[in-house]
Amino acid sequence: MYLPYLRGKQYELLALRELCTLPLDNNKIFPIIEPLKKNTKSVETALLALNRIGIQMQLIVNPEHGEIKGQGNIVLDFIDQMRSIGVDNVIPTYLISSDRDFVFFESTATSRGYLESGYSLVHLNQISNVVALKALVNASAIKFNVIHVTHQISLKRGFTNGDPALLSDPFIKQKRNSDYISVTDEFFSNDNLYYEDEKFAAFSDYLTIGSDYVEGGMLPYAVAIHLTYVNKESGEIWIRHFISDSNEDYSDTPGKFGEALEKLIEFIDAEDLHTIACEQFRDYHSRGAFPGLGVVKKLSIMHHIQLIQELI
Repeated sequence: MYLPYLRGKQYELLALRELCTLPLDNNKIFPIIEPLKKNTKSVETALLALNRIGIQMQLIVNPEHGEIKGQGNIVLDFIDQMRSIGVDNVIPTYLISSDRDFVFFESTATSRGYLESGYSLVHLNQISNVVALKALVNASAIKFNVIHVTHQISLKRGFTNGDPALLSDPFIKQKRNSDYISVTDEFFSNDNLYYEDEKFAAFSDYLTIGSDYVEGGMLPYAVAIHLTYVNKESGEIWIRHFISDSNEDYSDTPGKFGEALEKLIEFIDAEDLHTIACEQFRDYHSRGAFPGLGVVKKLSIMHHIQLIQELI
């Protein structure tokens, strides 16, 4: 199973919604969403779209970033609201990075009945109350116990309940888009090949975005398109970076997109890639259209999720 970790930004949620037409496989894909805004309408729209095809969303109730950092009750109330109207495909999911997170999890999961009805955890760090945490988890109805790769062994030990999952951040983020010119092709991940052998029920990653949280950005000197693909010899997932050529200043972003897109089209034609995203890239290329950098990011996300779904 694959648990793509996304933040509640516009184009990340749109990627999930548009993949519903694939459709996403509810036996393979269980997305994790970290909401960012007090206005939960965009999350609700994505949740409803996923609900129609039977996909469960794991919704972070104590996000690390955005407007609702430290305001987990906003998310908990949203979950209750959705369940009150019969939308039951949302799994309350807690980040565990500190003892404060454990206190919040223990109190709210107990008071709202999640220990019996089901929840997930994402372990980002070891905490001092680990004995109490494991005792609570091992006696409750946990769905996924997601372990960050940084502390994989120590965080995995001692849990006897829930489906263990591995969270990694294989996207190597460069300081500037133009820096990818020196690493146009690189290894991304082989979790898809080995997660079951290593006794994980699922694996997770931050896709082609990376775990770093960036609120917004300036126009780049260079346009970069990131696309994952399967190495035909090893079966591993690699990533190719397609970079524009005229990168001297901020001007002509559409032209720079066209330069990067030309390289991408050559590659996906050679590799015979036909995901929803690849077909959309071909359409933009044939029309000479520039959809905006947000759409480029969305398509990269969509391609990666579809790629993984077809592999597992």
